[in-house]
Amino acid sequence: MLLFLLGCLVGLLDPHGDPAATSELHPSDGPDADVRVLVEPERVRFQILLNLAFIEQFVDVAREAEDDIHPVEAPWVHEDLLAFFREANQVFLDGVAVVPLDGGYELLEPDLTLLPLFPRMGKKALVKMQLVLDYPAKSMPQQVRMIWGPYPPDLAIGDENYMPTLTIRAQLFAAGLTTPLEFTQEEPEVLWHNRGESAADFFLQVPETVPPPVWNLPMLSIFCAGLAAFAVFLIRGPAWRWIAVAGLLSTAFLARSVANVELSPSFLATELPTDQEAEAIFRPLHANLYRAFDYTAESDVYDALAASVDGPLLENLYEQIYRGLIQQEQGGAVSRVQAVRHIQVEVGSIGQLPEDGRPGFEVQCRWQVDGRVTHWGHSHDRTNEYLARYQVVQAEAGWRIGGSQMLESTTVSATPEGAAR
Repeated sequence: MLLFLLGCLVGLLDPHGDPAATSELHPSDGPDADVRVLVEPERVRFQILLNLAFIEQFVDVAREAEDDIHPVEAPWVHEDLLAFFREANQVFLDGVAVVPLDGGYELLEPDLTLLPLFPRMGKKALVKMQLVLDYPAKSMPQQVRMIWGPYPPDLAIGDENYMPTLTIRAQLFAAGLTTPLEFTQEEPEVLWHNRGESAADFFLQVPETVPPPVWNLPMLSIFCAGLAAFAVFLIRGPAWRWIAVAGLLSTAFLARSVANVELSPSFLATELPTDQEAEAIFRPLHANLYRAFDYTAESDVYDALAASVDGPLLENLYEQIYRGLIQQEQGGAVSRVQAVRHIQVEVGSIGQLPEDGRPGFEVQCRWQVDGRVTHWGHSHDRTNEYLARYQVVQAEAGWRIGGSQMLESTTVSATPEGAAR
């Protein structure tokens, strides 16, 4: 089964697997922000997740506890944040400045088990509020100009001699594609253009199956021709015999396009690929497994995955991998595959697969996956290497991966970019 791809993707990118991974992915010990921009036909939505260390740099709301926001205090903090960002940030849709609508807020429960990771800010680094700003649009924007305003000190890399401002690293989701954004105090403006691209434009083309020949049989003509053959022997008298034969043959000719039946003989099997053709089928099929998760909508991910995976394997793979990767609504880490490299592809047996019964072939593949987790304004790159054995079957819709067996899984490199220190 291909359920091991859950390990390939989530194991590659999941920030919650072990303490070491968790310590790599925590927000920095200082003001921090996690920003997602969703471009939709009716609006551009900003989901801004801020920790208290960031909030108190720009909003001064009286609180009972210096390092916490009580639920009773949350509406006041939200109201002040909304007013602040309406002034500090600017968004232009197709050249027109748009005032954001209040899309709501959420005060998240802090994970206090992470407190030892924040000796400088303590609980202020863990108390977080998500603010949603909706910039309404009459149609899908063709150009979005964004100007980010607040830049708190970057305590993660600064010291008493040098204190830079925080770089706001965001992600923009549009038409199934994810685009990284970066706002700095020196370059606070980002311009996005709608180029009409979608995730489907980046899928690799998989060679089509060569179906068996289909016979188009004119059944009425065959019937008339058969009667003509019998007439030669059954009708007495040469005159009547040949008149009947001529009439039946004429009818057979005239009826050649009537009552036709398409027939694919069972003894004419689908043409099986050569070793080279099988490899050319497998490589894009396998790479497209990962490309399916470039989409952000569940239905799009499922449909894209169905172009590579067959049978009950599809449902299992979708349910486990999708829910492990796509968590941006909760403010968790967003896992994105950057590249898939096939190191070695060896085609095994070609023919009738014993377990499946359908024609296909087996492949043993070694490959590497470059993944990136973007979390709280910084990213972490990781490369994993895998070895697996696959079964590729000929389904009704074309070539599909029908099963697999995981053989090896190793981490080649893991390099945090801009990680908290």
